[in-house]
Amino acid sequence: MESKLAIIIPFYKEKYFRSTLESLKNQSNRNFSVYIGNDNSPEKIDGLLTEFSDFTNFKYEKFKGNLGGENLVSQWDRCIALSENEEFLMILGDDDVLEKNVVEEFYNFIEKANYFDINVIRFASQLIDENGSIISDVYENPEIEKAADSFMRIIKGAGRSSLSEHVFSRKAYEKHGFKNFPVAFGSDNVAWLEFPEMGNIYSINSAKVLVRISGEHLSSSKDSGLALKRKEGIHLFTKYIIENYSAYFKHEDLILILKKSYRNLRYFSRDKLRTLKFINLMFRKIGFSAFSIVRENRFN
Repeated sequence: MESKLAIIIPFYKEKYFRSTLESLKNQSNRNFSVYIGNDNSPEKIDGLLTEFSDFTNFKYEKFKGNLGGENLVSQWDRCIALSENEEFLMILGDDDVLEKNVVEEFYNFIEKANYFDINVIRFASQLIDENGSIISDVYENPEIEKAADSFMRIIKGAGRSSLSEHVFSRKAYEKHGFKNFPVAFGSDNVAWLEFPEMGNIYSINSAKVLVRISGEHLSSSKDSGLALKRKEGIHLFTKYIIENYSAYFKHEDLILILKKSYRNLRYFSRDKLRTLKFINLMFRKIGFSAFSIVRENRFN
């Protein structure tokens, strides 16, 4: 059967990469293609790739320049460009792990997902630490959920979302692409709104992606410069959502999104004109409710 699934790995760190490859090797359904794009890492993995070369055909390329540190979305894009004609794509972190039935469950559900014209499929997820130990409950999702409802559920802390547990259609990616925010913060959040055209996301809770939390993650780094970029990324992606998709959210949801965006703006920037422009945007979207957001953050 022709493969419908491309698993794309933007590689940089070797430390946990064996576990990622082992999870692919152990899949109960091997009908998938693997593409590995090396972001000009100084670490040597030729021996590791040779060791795993028998379990599946994969395409590997070591790029000449490093992009991930400055433009992570561009690294994702050039890794996706390695793929061929698979209908669905998964970008898997080089330290994350698939349960052995992820691909099997993808194919079990794909006909149903196509019936609903689904462009984004997500698996249940669970967090693991640097040693591979479970450090969270299982995060499951409603089987069929509107993209805006999913975003709000996550922003309210009733769920979680990252890149690795999502599968998305090539046609949606080619239409919208990933928006480029600083250190890609929010680039995937926006994609899970735009790829399904603000429609339905389909969830598979019978298989999990194990997402590793380690001090080496961009999201976990204590570097002060990265911290500011993260704040800027959060502000920009939430602002983008408000500017382009506010009609899909309730008034109280808009308040929460704008509060998050304004708080992060005040954290990384003291530019008065930029602040005033954003306050004007808030007034246009939520009226006098903007006063409370400004008042809460006036000393930040």
